Amino acid sequence: MHKRLMTAWMLSMSILSSFAAERTPENGFGIVPMPYEAKTKAGKSFLITKDTVIIGQAEASKNCASYLQQRLRKSCGLTLKRKGAASGTSIVLSLSDDAHAFTENDAYSLESTAEKIIIAAKTERGLFYGVQSLLQLLPPAVYGDKIQAGLELKVPALSIKDKPSMDRIRGLHVDISRHFRTKEELLKIIDSMAMHKLNTLHLHLTDDDAWRIEIKAYPKLTTVGAIGSRSNPKAPAQFLTQQDAKEIYTYAKSRYISIIPEIDMPGHIASAIRAYPDLKNPKELRQPGKVMRGDAQGLEFAKKVLSEINELFDPEYIHIGCDEVNYKVKSEIYSKKELVAFATELSSFIKNDLKKTPIVWDDAFMHGFHDKGAVVQWWRYGKKYWWKKLKNTVDEEANLRQQPFILSPAYWTYFDMKNSGTRGGWAKPISPAQLYNWDPFGDMLGKTEQTRKLVVGAIACTWSESIKTMKDFGDRTYPRLASFSERTWRGGKLEAPSILSWPDYRDQVLIPFQLKRYDALGVWYWSKDKPQMLLDLPDTHKKLATKAPTKKSPKKTKK
Repeated sequence: MHKRLMTAWMLSMSILSSFAAERTPENGFGIVPMPYEAKTKAGKSFLITKDTVIIGQAEASKNCASYLQQRLRKSCGLTLKRKGAASGTSIVLSLSDDAHAFTENDAYSLESTAEKIIIAAKTERGLFYGVQSLLQLLPPAVYGDKIQAGLELKVPALSIKDKPSMDRIRGLHVDISRHFRTKEELLKIIDSMAMHKLNTLHLHLTDDDAWRIEIKAYPKLTTVGAIGSRSNPKAPAQFLTQQDAKEIYTYAKSRYISIIPEIDMPGHIASAIRAYPDLKNPKELRQPGKVMRGDAQGLEFAKKVLSEINELFDPEYIHIGCDEVNYKVKSEIYSKKELVAFATELSSFIKNDLKKTPIVWDDAFMHGFHDKGAVVQWWRYGKKYWWKKLKNTVDEEANLRQQPFILSPAYWTYFDMKNSGTRGGWAKPISPAQLYNWDPFGDMLGKTEQTRKLVVGAIACTWSESIKTMKDFGDRTYPRLASFSERTWRGGKLEAPSILSWPDYRDQVLIPFQLKRYDALGVWYWSKDKPQMLLDLPDTHKKLATKAPTKKSPKKTKK
C-alpha cells in the first residue's frame, strides 16, 4: 500500500511540475484573486533581505505590518524591522484618503521598484489585501509555518491597482452543527479565507443535530444540546466555549474578517428542544420536536441567546434563519402570518436593541417577510418551493421588491455538492470550472439598474452533513474557493470581459501558484492526490435551472 501511495504521489508531482507559468500581467502575476489592473514596469526586481525594513506611515498600519513580519519570520526566518521613515530598501505601508482613485473600501495599490515597495490604501482592510498580494508575488512557501532556507524573495518591478467587485461581503459559510469544527480548525479556515481576500465568516452555530456555542443563560444547550453529530447521535458533546468564541473573533479581526453568527429559529432547533423540552412548539406533533414556540416564552429565549451572541462576536449582521419551519410536517406549525410575525419581532429586536442588521434565509422573505432594513440570503433557485409553486424566483422577487440580499444560490455556491460526476447532490455537482465561469450578475434573473446596490455580497456555503473531517472540508472547499473569490472580487464576464478562460486560469494561475499555496498552508484540496481530475474538468458554464428537483429526483433541504 505504501509503495502504491508513493507512486501516486510521484505521478501527481510529475503532472503538476509541468505547469511552471511565468508571472505576467496577463495572469495577474499569479495573484488570487487576480487584480483589477496589473502592469510591468522597467527596472530591476525588489529583493527582500534581512536588511529590508517595513515602514508604517500611520498607527493604523501596525497590524498589517505585524502580519507581514510574522509570515516572513515563520516561513523564511527573516525578522524585518519596523521603522517610521525610509532608510535603504523598504516596504512602505501607506494609509491615506487619497491613496487611490477607487471608491471601494477594500481597494489598494501596489508599486514596486528595485528600492521600494509601496502599498497604499484608504482603509486598513485595503492595506491588508495589498499585503496579501505582496505575499503572493513571493514563493508559495511564505504561507507555511516551517522555515524554508534559500527562498528567493524577489518582487518584479510592477504596478497593481486593485478593487473588488463586491465590496461589502465576500464570505464563506461554515456549518459546525452537523459535524463540529474545532477552534484550531476554524483558525486555519480563517487563514485560508484571508489568502483569498474574503472578508466574512458565516458561522452556522446551531441546528437539529447539535448546539455548538456556550450560552451562559442556558447551560443545558451545551451539556445536553451539544451531544451528537449527523453521523453519530451519541457522540460526546463538542462546542465552542465563550472563550473560544472570543479568540476566534479576535483572530478573524486580525485578518480583517467579520463574523456573521447564525442561530436558526424557529425551525432547525431540535438541539435546543432536547436541552429544554418546554421550548417545543405545542402545535408540533413530531417526536423529537424540531420547531420552537413563538410565544413570549420562546421569544424570551431567543432574545437572551441573541444578546449573548452579540456580545461574543460584535457582528454587523446577526442571522436568525427562519427557514423550513413547516418542512415535512403533516399539520402546519406556523401559519404564514405567524412566521412573518416571529421574524419581524426578532428583526426589530436586533435592529432596535442590539443595533445590528438582521439576516434571514429566503423562506421568510418568500412567505411575506418584507423588511428593507433586513437582509435576505438567497439560496433557492427555481419557482417550485417545497410548499407551493411561486410566481417569481427569489432573485426576481428581491429585485422587484428592492430587497437587500446576499447571493448564495445553491446551484453555484453550495460546496457540500460534489466537485464532479453526475450525481453530486440535489443541486448537482459544481466543478471549480463551472464556478469559475459563474457570472454573479450576468446569470441573475430579474436584475435592474438597482441590483448592484441591493446585492450586499455573496457567501459560499459548506453544509456539513457529509463533511466530517477537515480533509472532507478541504475536498469540498478548495480549489472552488479560488474560483469563488475570482468572481466576487473580479466579477464575471458581464463586468470583466477580458478575464482568463478556465483552461488558461487553471494552467497559468491555479496549478503553478495557488495549489502550492494550499500545500504550504497545510490544507487538503480536491484533486491533490489525483491531479488529472482537475485537468479533465470540462470548461462549461452551468446554466440556471428554473425548476426545482421533482419527486423522481428527490429534493434535499438546504441543510
